[in-house]
Amino acid sequence: MTTMKKMVSLLLAAMMLLCMANVAMAEETAKNDSITITSAKEGETYSIYKLFDLTVDSETAPKAYTYTVNSAWAAFFEGAGKDYITITNGAVTAISDAEDMAAAAAAYAEENGIPTAQADVTVGEGVTTAVFDGLANGYYLITSTLGTIAMTETTPDASDVTIGEKNPEDTISKTVQEDSTGEFGASNDAQIGDTVNFKSVATLVPGTRNVVIHDTMTDGLTFAAGSVQIEGLTAGTDYTVNEEPTDECTFEITFTDSYVEALEDSVALTITYSAVLNENAVANGPVIVDQTNTTEITYGDAQSVSSQTTTTTHKLTVNKYAEGIDNLADAEFQIKVGNEVVKLKKIDDTNYVVDPAGTVESFVTVASGDIVIWGLDSDEYTLVETKAPAGYNPLSQPVEVTVNADNSTVVDVLNNTGNQLPSTGGIGTTIFYVVGGLLAVMAVILLVTKRRMGEN
Repeated sequence: MTTMKKMVSLLLAAMMLLCMANVAMAEETAKNDSITITSAKEGETYSIYKLFDLTVDSETAPKAYTYTVNSAWAAFFEGAGKDYITITNGAVTAISDAEDMAAAAAAYAEENGIPTAQADVTVGEGVTTAVFDGLANGYYLITSTLGTIAMTETTPDASDVTIGEKNPEDTISKTVQEDSTGEFGASNDAQIGDTVNFKSVATLVPGTRNVVIHDTMTDGLTFAAGSVQIEGLTAGTDYTVNEEPTDECTFEITFTDSYVEALEDSVALTITYSAVLNENAVANGPVIVDQTNTTEITYGDAQSVSSQTTTTTHKLTVNKYAEGIDNLADAEFQIKVGNEVVKLKKIDDTNYVVDPAGTVESFVTVASGDIVIWGLDSDEYTLVETKAPAGYNPLSQPVEVTVNADNSTVVDVLNNTGNQLPSTGGIGTTIFYVVGGLLAVMAVILLVTKRRMGEN
């Protein structure tokens, strides 16, 4: 009997050891599960929460699964989350409105400090995946600083799960208006002093955070203070504009938390503002410098999308000549757009730049070369000769010219010299003396003749 009891005790001990080994093996197997997020966004932080615990009948050949609410989430599913799941005999048997449940759970976790199932993963530079490994079987919620990613499960027969980054991105698209057509596009040209109008369309998605638009203009564009408008939104309530940011951008638009958090669907916002093309569009040399306006939208912790436009200006070359003279000096001209005289600044003898604040209203041709006018639009202009060189006739009518966008426009202006007025060969007062003398001679002859006739 004693021997039998010992044998039974040994058998029970062996069975217990086997069970412990199986449990240990099951736990070890469960902790080898992983979730990999592909197309992860650089700089973003991903978090994982275990909503439901999962038990199975067999780790090697599972046939029956039982989900139960994880203790950390009991309060959520007893309150705000209770309408998203069906619980039967303590087990979660169904989920309804999964996307809404995920969004509600993510907000609850942030507000209530729900512990994560593992440490957060921040995606490093050049990395495209975020991995959570060593997970137990269960049903998980994954979020990021961009918003909710997904809900997924790990099971013995699906222990390595791969999901893609599904959050849409905030985006921005920028255009600039061409004044000659009124159309908006990627580029335009303008005359120095012209107002340039910009338009950006920013798309904001629900769940986005820290949304800021940074606009950077190059030196040849002077931002028009107070010109920022966002269609349908109220400044100060929905967004703020900082026209003196501490970074290198020209101005910043920051969307308020109250506006962003209230978004239920993606929204496309039209943003307009203006700048003036200034004298820096022509650099010393002189040379034309294309001006760029770059708009960048940042969101989350590190993501950004940018868009850019280009504004340029042009030049006109004037060749004043006469027969046998390549460059005729001392002719004065005004250049007009419509009826308005374009004011200039003299750079040197052969170069002038448009200067709206200047006092020079004409340029003077020189013998040393052609005259170049910098800072013009690709537009219709008129050259009016206000003074001809000494000895030359002024132009009978203005010269119409179209400035080409490729800066190839050269207008040749011919001046003709004046001629000496034709002579008739007149003898002046001599004729009067001759005629008078002849009349006197005739009078004497007539008097002598009369006397002789009387004597006879």
